Amino acid sequence: MTLSQDTQRRLVFRRDRVEPTVHADALANVAFERRDVSTMTRFLRDFGFLPNGDDNDMKRYFRGYGDAPCLVEVVPSARDAFIGLAFVARRAQDVDTIANGEGTAVGTVEGPGRGRRVRLVDPDGNRVDLIHGFTPERGVETRASSPRLNTPTRKDRINEPIRTPVEPAPIFRIGHVVLMTRNLIAMAEWYMGRFGLIPSDVLTLPDGTPILGFFRFDRGAEPADHHSLAILAGPAARLLHVATETLDIEAVGQGQRFLRARGWTHFWGIGRHLLGSQIFDYWKDSSGDEWEHYADGDLMTADSPTGYHLFDRGGLWTWGDDLPDSMRPQGDLPPDAPAQARAIHEALSKPPRSWLR
Repeated sequence: MTLSQDTQRRLVFRRDRVEPTVHADALANVAFERRDVSTMTRFLRDFGFLPNGDDNDMKRYFRGYGDAPCLVEVVPSARDAFIGLAFVARRAQDVDTIANGEGTAVGTVEGPGRGRRVRLVDPDGNRVDLIHGFTPERGVETRASSPRLNTPTRKDRINEPIRTPVEPAPIFRIGHVVLMTRNLIAMAEWYMGRFGLIPSDVLTLPDGTPILGFFRFDRGAEPADHHSLAILAGPAARLLHVATETLDIEAVGQGQRFLRARGWTHFWGIGRHLLGSQIFDYWKDSSGDEWEHYADGDLMTADSPTGYHLFDRGGLWTWGDDLPDSMRPQGDLPPDAPAQARAIHEALSKPPRSWLR
């Protein structure tokens, strides 16, 4: 029996279609090129990262409040660009397995923590490292997270007013990276086949064409974030945003207040996503790239099934402000625009709530 076109497209994202080369365990860090390293440094510090290494005009490294030695690498350059990301290997031999399978050498991680790494390049030209054996840092103390809540039926916070400080939201890790690509299927296949990422949710057009995929690590019975990588179909290959996990909604809110006072460009939030459930707040850095603070995201074990949903504007958030104007279609498409572009344009043009324009 010949499968329908819709079913064939959905089978692309079946997690059991092939055994991956390895199962990566976590998202380690991201790397950027910057013309103005000093201004980027100021943004990252105000956003909640901590410098880790010598403060000079060469590469700069930034950690968070957890034990990871490096969350962001900034490389001086004649251009502003996203370089790539790194995954943490579950086992030491996984680095060698990937290296042997790809016909490349194992090297040493530069910067804080050191360790071993194998370096690949994804179909869109992004650098993708798999690392293992780095030396953890000592965690940095912060206030306690998730202050006790008073509800109509339970009063747990007595004589304890909430007075969280106005300061950078403490970053603990890179939660996820969102990439745009011209070939969603090729990119999804590449990451799933090499690192064992599995789809949590997939948004499709009415004809079943995948448009946006949210992928998590396969950690078996151990919970993983709803997504550590998301891939959106679009007209060009580029970074959409980097998401960072902070303590709680108080940290998201006070982080916003601090960043506003420091003069940075707010982009979207505060709100709550639908797929992943994170309370979010988005900012633009000195070069225009998007960074997200989030708290209270979903966790899923490997046996949770993939969800398929029709792509629309309202499916990207549940409460908070609507998508920023720059994320919505502007004007009409040219008459010769492909059908897929028209479907996306239509989905993002429709007001998702009756009270929105």
